[in-house]
Amino acid sequence: MEEPERTAVEYLTRIAGRLGYVLNPDDTALSRVVRHMAENKRRYGKYYCPCKQHYPVETGTDPTCPCAAFKEEIARDGHCECHIFFDPDAAKDLVKNPGLLATVACPG
Repeated sequence: MEEPERTAVEYLTRIAGRLGYVLNPDDTALSRVVRHMAENKRRYGKYYCPCKQHYPVETGTDPTCPCAAFKEEIARDGHCECHIFFDPDAAKDLVKNPGLLATVACPG
């Protein structure tokens, strides 16, 4: 993992820890989204959500991570829409059933 991605993971880890969440335990899925977030940070100066952004990014309207809906999504689904932040119990279930993310539509 390169420095911009490590910095993004550190940022996300701080947010998750502060709120009682964990990051996606599937390193491949997490890395894919983080790579796009790091590129958004490099190009646009913010961690725009690669799963909810326009292509190209619309800096005035696209959400940054974490988005306003992520807590509600975690409460409802056990994870945010982008599969970055997880409720700890949902993360444990994912580890037990590793094929659950096969249908993720996020371009990240």
